Amino acid sequence: MVDFVQRNSGEPLDSFIDRVVNPGSKYVKRTKSVIHTVAKLMKSNSVDHKIGSTVKGGSLGKGTAVKYRADADLLFVYTDITSVEMLKSKLPDLLKELHSVLALSKHKVTTVKPTPYTIQFTIKVKGRLNEVDLLPIIQLDTGDRSIETMKPIYDQMEANEDLREFYFKCLAQLQVDFVKRKDEQIKRSIRLLKYWIKTQKHVLKSYAAELLVIKAYEEMSKPTTGKIQTLNLMKAVFTKLSDLKNLKVSWDTYYTPSSYYQPDPPYILDPAFPYHNLTKQTSKGIDGKYVHLERDAKKFLANLK
Repeated sequence: MVDFVQRNSGEPLDSFIDRVVNPGSKYVKRTKSVIHTVAKLMKSNSVDHKIGSTVKGGSLGKGTAVKYRADADLLFVYTDITSVEMLKSKLPDLLKELHSVLALSKHKVTTVKPTPYTIQFTIKVKGRLNEVDLLPIIQLDTGDRSIETMKPIYDQMEANEDLREFYFKCLAQLQVDFVKRKDEQIKRSIRLLKYWIKTQKHVLKSYAAELLVIKAYEEMSKPTTGKIQTLNLMKAVFTKLSDLKNLKVSWDTYYTPSSYYQPDPPYILDPAFPYHNLTKQTSKGIDGKYVHLERDAKKFLANLK
């Protein structure tokens, strides 16, 4: 029988989630404390530019981390950088600055890797390595995130293709909020799907898994969160994964997808960024790695109980 790794015969899904999948509260608290210390260091006088606030993202910030697999994004909102164009020109220097300050951390930081947009590193908490990304961004939205208010931002993004990736990073807070505000019962199923993806070594991204579960829940007519049956929600999720040719996941929370970019299925469109499809496609159609995901999802769905 195909089942979750380490699940005992006859063990209820919720019991399995509590025993194997959910992170312990002490571990989460300790990890958050370490990440907070790093964020505080970056906002110290060691940094020349003014950082107004810090947004904590990744699975840790969204509350969707799987046991011993927490990752975090630290989004530093610069208040003295006033445009995306200015951010682009100053980004190399900002990353160098953050890189140098990171060396002052009292925690063990390893595998530091600069990318064009971030500083990636791992940090040890209670003997466990946690992946962290540092991202310099600016505040684009005013807090009113209606489609009408956000439209000028998305229109600028559409008109300036060379700046889209910078807009994308700056809208990361919308991604965090979209997932973070979901009920804990939904997040339990998100962690379970992430666990399955990791143990089966599939390619679906963590953020894609979060969005897939959220959409499956919404299409179940949004049952009262206290009455969500984990098994029913996971069956809905794996039903979607079993039919990639018809997988269509998108929202009109911040923008209208058809106004910007509407790819052929399969697609999982980022609710914060119109041009970000979280499923890979090739010129010949579905990426081969996703074909394996679909095949395994079908087998799994047939035996899920």
